[in-house]
Amino acid sequence: MTKPKLSSRSDIAMFQALDMLRQANELEAKGIDIARMGAGQPCFGAPQEALDYAVEIIKNDPRQGYTEAVGMPSLRERISKYYNDYYNTSISPANIVITNGSSAAFILDFIAAFDNRAKVALITPTYPAYRNILKALNIEVVEIESNEKDNYQPTLDLLQNCGKEFDGIIINSPSNPAGTMIKDKELEKICHWCDEKNITLISDEAYHGITYEHKAPTARKYSNNAIILNTFSKYFAMTGWRLGWTVLPDNMIDRVKKLSESLFVSAPTISQHLAYKIFDHIDVLDGYVEFYRKNREILMSELPKAGITNFTNGAGAFYIYADIHHLSNDSEQFCTKMLNEARVSTTPGIDFDLTRGHRGIRICYAGSKQNIIESCNRLKEWLS
Repeated sequence: MTKPKLSSRSDIAMFQALDMLRQANELEAKGIDIARMGAGQPCFGAPQEALDYAVEIIKNDPRQGYTEAVGMPSLRERISKYYNDYYNTSISPANIVITNGSSAAFILDFIAAFDNRAKVALITPTYPAYRNILKALNIEVVEIESNEKDNYQPTLDLLQNCGKEFDGIIINSPSNPAGTMIKDKELEKICHWCDEKNITLISDEAYHGITYEHKAPTARKYSNNAIILNTFSKYFAMTGWRLGWTVLPDNMIDRVKKLSESLFVSAPTISQHLAYKIFDHIDVLDGYVEFYRKNREILMSELPKAGITNFTNGAGAFYIYADIHHLSNDSEQFCTKMLNEARVSTTPGIDFDLTRGHRGIRICYAGSKQNIIESCNRLKEWLS
């Protein structure tokens, strides 16, 4: 019996962070306690007052039908106000499209901005979904290695002298997996350079709001041509509600609207109502950030005691990217052994860097304080 044909573009790499989550869930289902520092999701949910508002919305309108493909006008206006309040940057609601998580925004924006075989640069180590989605859309990935000296972030000098050509570039600050940020002046120079070279700049700002030294500026501060992606999953702690947004240049608005209508119809209606209300509770969300800050301090103090001494001092997000080459040259095997023997979940660096990731791991500190302390204790015992 013949098998159905499969496309080569669907043969993408495994998302290691989610596979480690699956393995951890399977062990817990067997009654094995796992200290989790793997999947990048907050231990918090949306503020209770915002959840109560969503419940009332459902009671009053249990149908919860479709919204406009680009999202509820009231939510887009609320996000526009947020840009003015938080970034002191003016963005029209017309340039904002609500999406099914930022993952849907990647698909919409990549299709709208790039033709088949276009070349898009990624700065490694980087979020693996970029690479996988680009490949599935038949867009060529150009990888540019960042270095520890520059906090695993791009500089204009790196882009100008990498010896590679590309039609677009994705930047991520604060970054997944390193938690590091592009310096403000460097971001401004990169934005202007992309405008001069007609290179499409896509700025993934998923971890904005979760910063410990200063705010991360939006790329739209420096260029109206920049495409912005953001999500309600991280700072806003709405992970499972699957909602995000994208800020578009004027010439992309109609294209993305039509794509959204056919690919996704609209983002979840009740999630949009919740997101609208969550902006009333920024003080609660900022409290979450202070919680992550304290977890970060615990990790930075305790990891060296376990023998993990070389890691990023991230100024944002809730990740540490650690060098474990002195412990293993196979990060996937190392993380699997850690999970099964120490009962601690992390993510192998090979997920984020195909060339150098065998010597690194990503550690997420968005869990409870007790979970972080227990994870460190188990690592110290296991690595001793």
